[in-house]
Amino acid sequence: MRTDISPETEQKICIECGFCCDGTLFRTATLTPGERGSLPELIEANSFEEGGNEYFRLPCRYFKGKCTIYSEKKAVVCSAYRCRLLKSLSYGDISPDEALKIVADAKDLREEATGMYKKVTGRSGEITFREVLTGLSSVVTGDNERGSKAFEADLLIVRCNILEALLIKRFRAIEDFEKLVMK
Repeated sequence: MRTDISPETEQKICIECGFCCDGTLFRTATLTPGERGSLPELIEANSFEEGGNEYFRLPCRYFKGKCTIYSEKKAVVCSAYRCRLLKSLSYGDISPDEALKIVADAKDLREEATGMYKKVTGRSGEITFREVLTGLSSVVTGDNERGSKAFEADLLIVRCNILEALLIKRFRAIEDFEKLVMK
């Protein structure tokens, strides 16, 4: 494990990335028991209980291109979660510059995928990558109605698969991916 990576370097990468906050990686974030009732207002408003566990919905309403409450009180998971990218950085598998490049590449792929999704579906406004993935089934099942957009829809599916593979390889824990596909 590297000891020359400062917390500031990790924070810079987290702030630049935000995939765990903006709905790219997850639909929900897990709260620790008893945390509800003492959370910032917008997280509290998006919190819920399911199966005896407590969560809040993502994207986080405090995320506006970056966390707007980064140095304030927030949910425990907000400071505790460490993606594979940060772990690779701390193990010395990648440099800070490589980590930032991976984040930039993933953001570019995500922007291309969400832009293509909007074009194929006619949807506008803010959309998360998780929403794109969820909406892909309607793009595929509407194959007969797609007509001239069929090729674009196929490219969208390929682009989403490439981004999802990158997210699995560089950001998500293998266990997280297994939970998603095993449901």
